[in-house]
Parts: sequence; structure tokens; C-alpha cells
Amino acid sequence: MKKERRKDIGFMRDCVKEAFHKGCERGLEFHKMRHAIILELKRLGYSSTEIKDMLLEWNKKCEKPLNLSEQRIQLLKYVDWVDSRECKISCVALEDYCIGKEECLFYIRTSSQNRQKTGKLPFKLQELEEFLTERFEADGHVMMLIVQALRFIQREKTTGEIIFVGFRGITSKIRDKFGYDLYHMDIFRKMKLLIEEGIIGQVVKGKSGNFRRQANGYRFLPWQHPKVTQVHIPILTHMCNKIS
Repeated sequence: MKKERRKDIGFMRDCVKEAFHKGCERGLEFHKMRHAIILELKRLGYSSTEIKDMLLEWNKKCEKPLNLSEQRIQLLKYVDWVDSRECKISCVALEDYCIGKEECLFYIRTSSQNRQKTGKLPFKLQELEEFLTERFEADGHVMMLIVQALRFIQREKTTGEIIFVGFRGITSKIRDKFGYDLYHMDIFRKMKLLIEEGIIGQVVKGKSGNFRRQANGYRFLPWQHPKVTQVHIPILTHMCNKIS
């Protein structure tokens, strides 16, 4: 027997839930939250009919509520439009309305689940950064951005051990998270270095990705910082002299 999906409004994203209960100002906030409310209600298992009724009630709480003709076009027909497409919403799209990660129960709940699914990295990021910047200098900084971008993708999409992503996806993540605009060829070259150093393994090649391009599968390897054993010659010389 299929388990019924929960319909508890408390499980909405906190920023969307706040807007749903209080209403919104007309303009960008109204349009973005209208979209977010529909998708959140769909995620919680509400039918299109239920969502339309709830949007009409939500409209009454908003600044300058829509009139009847506007309600039909901007609310009721918009629900049908969303139903006909595979629309999504993310915390990144709603960051202007974020109440704070420390306060957001949705973020705490989902990030905890993601950590359980993705597990820990098989190496320490600080040790890796020290090694890469010392060995590769400026290129090492870009290599570190790739590692961090892959980790973000792994946790956000809960990919498990293998991360399917193309160079375009890595480039976009670095741009959005760190503000660096890199060329795909830069990512390609630095990725080869990371593979050669045994930091990242390419386990699958050529799975279909976004934009009809081929996405590769990567995973983090149990890399360790190379330890250089130093021989203390003065101590050895002292011991030899003492024995002789």
C-alpha cells in the first residue's frame, strides 16, 4: 500500500511559509512567492484544485489583492501552467527572502539528510588546499574551486558517491558560489590534474546531462597529503661517532 504524502504546511520552506501566512507585496515578491507556494504545496501532496483554493485565500492577505479577472489569469491559470511543466524552486532562487540558515527548519532538516546520504569527504579540505596551492600555485586555487563545487553539487543534489556533472555545470557552480568566471577548457585541464594526483576519480564517462551534453561521473578518492620523511643527519653522525 502506497504511503500517503504528508500535507502539513509546517513542512514548507520557512521563507515560503511566512509569505503564505502573511501575504506579499505586489510586484516581484508576489510573482516569485506565488510560484514558490504552488511548488511547495505540490511537493506536500496537495491537488491542483486544493492549491487554487488556497491561493485565493492567500491573495486576500496580500497588498492590493487581485480582482476576480486577475485571479483567474494570475492564480488559477498559472497553477495549470505550472502543472504542464516540470518547474522547480531552490533556496538559491529564494535567497533574497531567506530568514537565515540558523533559523530555517527546512534547511536544517534537509541539510542533515544530505549529510547522511553523501557522507564525509575521504580527505581534509584544509590539507588539500595547502598541498594544491603549494604545488600548483594559482592553478591550485582553481583546482580547489573545482573540488568545492563538486562537493556543493554532491550535497545539494544528494547524488551519493558518484557525481554526474559536465564542465558547464561545474563552471556555473563556481560562478554562482565563488564569483569566478572560468572557461570550460580551464575546468577540463584542472580536472585532469586532480585525476592525475589521485584526488578525484572519473568512474563513468558519457552519461547524458543538461543541454544535451555528456556528463561524466566523478567521485572523491581517499587522497592523503604526501609526507616527506626527513633524516636528521646530525643525530645519525653523532650516534656513529659515539659507537666508533
